[in-house]
Amino acid sequence: MRTVIGIDVGTTHIKSILFASDGRVLQKVKSATPLSSDGFGSVYKPKEIWEIVKDQLLGLCRAAKGPVDGISITGMAEAGLVIDWFTREEKTDIIPWFDKRTTAQAGRSDLGTEAGRFATTGLHNSFKYGIYKFMWLLEHGELNKKRAVWLSMCDYIAFKLTGQLVTDPTFAARTYVYDMIRGCWDVDEIRSKGLELYNFPKVIPSGEICGECGFLKNGSSIPVAIAGHDHVCAAYGLLYGKKDAICDSAGTSETYIGVLRELPEEGFLHDTGVLYGPFVDGGWFYMASVPSSGHSIEWFRKKMQLSELSYTEMNRKLGTLSQDPTGVLYFPYLTGMGSPWYTAFMHGTLLGLSENDDGMKILKAIMEGIQYQALWLLGILSDAHKAGNSELVCAGGAVKNQYLMQLKADILNRKVNASQQEEATLCGAAALYLRKNHDSSNHGGLAGEFLERSLGQKETYTPDGDLAKKYKKIADERYLPMVKILRDYYKAWGNEYE
Repeated sequence: MRTVIGIDVGTTHIKSILFASDGRVLQKVKSATPLSSDGFGSVYKPKEIWEIVKDQLLGLCRAAKGPVDGISITGMAEAGLVIDWFTREEKTDIIPWFDKRTTAQAGRSDLGTEAGRFATTGLHNSFKYGIYKFMWLLEHGELNKKRAVWLSMCDYIAFKLTGQLVTDPTFAARTYVYDMIRGCWDVDEIRSKGLELYNFPKVIPSGEICGECGFLKNGSSIPVAIAGHDHVCAAYGLLYGKKDAICDSAGTSETYIGVLRELPEEGFLHDTGVLYGPFVDGGWFYMASVPSSGHSIEWFRKKMQLSELSYTEMNRKLGTLSQDPTGVLYFPYLTGMGSPWYTAFMHGTLLGLSENDDGMKILKAIMEGIQYQALWLLGILSDAHKAGNSELVCAGGAVKNQYLMQLKADILNRKVNASQQEEATLCGAAALYLRKNHDSSNHGGLAGEFLERSLGQKETYTPDGDLAKKYKKIADERYLPMVKILRDYYKAWGNEYE
C-alpha cells in the first residue's frame, strides 16, 4: 500500500496528513500558522514556518510503517518571499496574501491596460498579487536584484525540501506576470517592472515531481511535488468526475470554482468580476471569492467577545435563534472586497442594529451577510457560465458548522452537498500526486479510488422554500443596493478608517 503526505500551508493553520493510497487518513498533525509584524504590516517568519513543516513531516515519516511514496504541497496563494539564488538564503520575511502594504505598488499600474492584462492573466488588478509584494520588498530592503528570486510560500517549502527553485502554474498565475494562455512567464510584463526571467522560479506542471528530499526518513529519498493553490486543489478533489458542478471551498476565505476544459469562444469575460486561472490537471478554472468569509466568523468569535467563544457554545446558542432572517445586514469586507469588484478600500459593515440585538443575533447576521455575497456571486457565475443549476459541493472548515450549512442552503436556495472530510484540500493534493506520478493509465483509476474513499461521504442540506423567498427579497432590495452605496462611501473616504 502506497503512502503519500499532503502538506497544507494555510492562513490559519499548517496541516499535514499521512494518507494511504486507498484514501484512508493514517495520521494528521496541525499547528497554528504563526503571524508576526515587521512594522509595516503582517508577516510570516520563513524559518518559523519551515520548522513547523519539518517537524510535522518528521513525525509523519516516523509514523509510516514503510517508505513514504511522495510529498504533495498545497497552501495559500500570493504570500511569498525573496530568496538569494546564489547563497540559497531567505532574504526577507513572507508577506501574507491579505497584507495591504502593496496597495501603492498596485495603484501605479496603468488601469487603461487592465483589459489586456486580464486577457493574459485572467485576473483583475489587486494589491494581493506576488509581483507587487516582490516590488515592495525590493524597494524597502537591501537586496541584490540580480540574485533575488520570488517564491510563493509553498514554493519555499518545496525549495527547503529539495533545493529546487520551482513553482507550479496555479501559484505562478497569482503573481500577475504569468501568461495563463501560453502557459509561461510573461517576459515583457516582467521586464516592464524592471525585472528579468531569472527573478522567478521555473514553472513545472502541478503535481509532478520537482525533486527529492533525503533527510526525513533513514536517509531515503522522498519525491516532492507542488500540487498547487489550496482552493484549486480542493476543487480538483471535489469535482473529480463531475462535469458541471461548482466547488465551494469554505475556509478563512471562500471561493466558488468551476472547471472549463476549453477556452470560451468569446474569451474570458472581463466585465463580470469572475477570475480565471490554469487548472491543476489541464484546462482552466473560473472563480469568484469572498476573502473574509470564515475570517469574519473568527473575527467575531475571537475579537468581539470578552473571552473567546468556543465552537460548541457558538453552535448551541445559534440553535436557539429564530429561523427567520435577522434583518441586520453584514457586508463581509474585513480585508476588502474580492469578487466581483476587487477593491481594497471596502470595509466590513453592519447595518440595522437595535438595542435589543445581542451577540448571537449579530453572529447570525454575519453568517447571513457572507451568504448574501455568495448569492450575488453565484448569480454572476450563472450568467457567465450557465452555472445556475450546478451542483454545489462544499468542503473546508465551515462544513463542521451545520447551522451555517443550512443557512447557506436557505439563502442560496439550492441543495448543498457538504463533504464530511473537512480536509478536501489535502485530499485533492494527495490525489493529484497519485494521478500524475502513479496512475498507470490516463483514466486516473488510483486517484479516483482515493477520492471516492476520502471525499465520497457527504451530507445534503435542502433549502426551505419560504425562507429562501424572504432572504432573496432582502438580498435584492436591501443588500445589493447598499453595496453600491458603501462602495462610493468608502472610496470617497479612502484609508481614513485603517
